[in-house]
Amino acid sequence: MVLIRKNALTSVIGRQRADWSDLRVFYAVVEMGSITQAATALGLTQPTVTRRIDELEGRLGAKLINRTAEGLSLTEAGELVYDRVLTMERSAGAIERLVFNKDREDEGRVGILAPDGVASFILAPNLPDFLRTNPKISVSLDCGFWPDSPLSSEIDISLQFDPVSNPDVAATPIATFHYGLNAAQSYIDLYGKPTSLAQSAEHRYVHHPAQRRQKEKWGSKWVAFQGLANVSFESNCSAATLAAIRNGAGIGALPTAIHEVAPELVMLDLPQQLKTTLWMCVHRDAVRTARIKRVTEWMGTIFDQRAKPWFRSEFVPPSEFADWGGAIADEAVA
Repeated sequence: MVLIRKNALTSVIGRQRADWSDLRVFYAVVEMGSITQAATALGLTQPTVTRRIDELEGRLGAKLINRTAEGLSLTEAGELVYDRVLTMERSAGAIERLVFNKDREDEGRVGILAPDGVASFILAPNLPDFLRTNPKISVSLDCGFWPDSPLSSEIDISLQFDPVSNPDVAATPIATFHYGLNAAQSYIDLYGKPTSLAQSAEHRYVHHPAQRRQKEKWGSKWVAFQGLANVSFESNCSAATLAAIRNGAGIGALPTAIHEVAPELVMLDLPQQLKTTLWMCVHRDAVRTARIKRVTEWMGTIFDQRAKPWFRSEFVPPSEFADWGGAIADEAVA
């Protein structure tokens, strides 16, 4: 047993110039790249964050952050401090996981961060079965909306289309999404069916801005098409984008997986435009935690590439989905 020595560190703490809470504010500003965004994430006001940074710099006797019209940048002293603060942040996270893992591993809340389309059309519809078989586990599903009102729980599992370089995070490729242009039959009946990207550019186009941010994942012809497309509707919400296309507002790029949700959609007979990987990311210290392991195993069944060909690395057209399901059923019977 370790005895706590009262007042043993009083003189040391009294001499410290860098308050830990201020270092956390400094860390948030650097990570967010913005005082305003850091204030939102910390639940503070912008003037409070500015004052805390000023006080930290005053106590340390060094300027840490340069603030210019172009944005924020770290000074040489700021880079040294950030390097140490990053280590502190990782240590704090490790302490939380260490203690949390010792306390009722098989129950509690699991926080998931996922794109809204994945969350709405894949995760949420499959939640009832998971919650029914794991009644002591609750799920928090953050889609990145409403930054002023983030979900209170920590993120344990992140589903994302960008790979992770952090060595503390175990990143597993869990599915491949294949995109192509789609339209409702009602739209095709009214405006005709384009047979090339050039013809598609003349049609009404339903656009999701995330497609512009991923230019490196799209072919050169698609990038050119994006510049020429006649955007009639744009939304950063996948559900709104699908609803618009589904109801005949125009043509738009959707993953083949969406045909399980909206099988009536018509995928245009054009070359495949995008193939991108969905990664499941979990901190290595949390992988073996019982409740998190149950969620990751559940996700494995949701994205089972053997039963769901639209998640495979090779392209399977929606027209073959039904045949694939029948083959799997016949194999199970055999």
